[in-house]
Amino acid sequence: MPNLSFLKPVLAEVLQARHPSRSLTLLQHLGGIGLVPLAILDSSIIPTFGSLDLLTAWLAAGTPHLWWYYALMSTVGAVIGAFLTYRLGKKMGTDWIEKKIGAKRLKQVGGAIEQWHFGAIFVSTIAPPPFPTAWFLLVAGAFNFSRNRFLSAVLLGRSSRYTLLTLVAAHYGRHFLRYLRHPLHYLLISIIITASLAAGVYLFTGKRRASLQPAPASR
Repeated sequence: MPNLSFLKPVLAEVLQARHPSRSLTLLQHLGGIGLVPLAILDSSIIPTFGSLDLLTAWLAAGTPHLWWYYALMSTVGAVIGAFLTYRLGKKMGTDWIEKKIGAKRLKQVGGAIEQWHFGAIFVSTIAPPPFPTAWFLLVAGAFNFSRNRFLSAVLLGRSSRYTLLTLVAAHYGRHFLRYLRHPLHYLLISIIITASLAAGVYLFTGKRRASLQPAPASR
């Protein structure tokens, strides 16, 4: 099974206070446009502690018929932010990244990308916080991962994530938001989703490799 031990240093982050700051309140008033800069920040190395998910869900719950618009704005900002982080990793290299996250975590994230390729980037972008998505975006750039495959994985992962999030928020409204704002509930959802996605990619890549292996020659 996949090694998810690199999640340990960031699990505690989601248990911090999740009350909206003044900046988040301002972005709420901006509506869908406010999601773009927050999504760019969310895909950077600066932690946002799930603020993008909360704001996206809050807007979709308040205006259900515009769920698709909020999903689109979050996706656009997330793809832009992911590409900027990818370029940062490509420019700064593995030595700089190692100083930021440590040699052990760099090896774990790099190993996941080398083993799962597209699947590693996809899981990192669809998985909710506290999954360290920025680490995967940085390392992908430093490892010269294909730009087109990288952007495809990010687009598929982020669009799937925010489409699902806004649809659920638009349908269940404030009840979903109250559940999402509770740190322990949010952490539980994150762990379940992340573990399920990682296991799914692990099984898929394992079966795919098995199918690509040449059959033993008959004697």
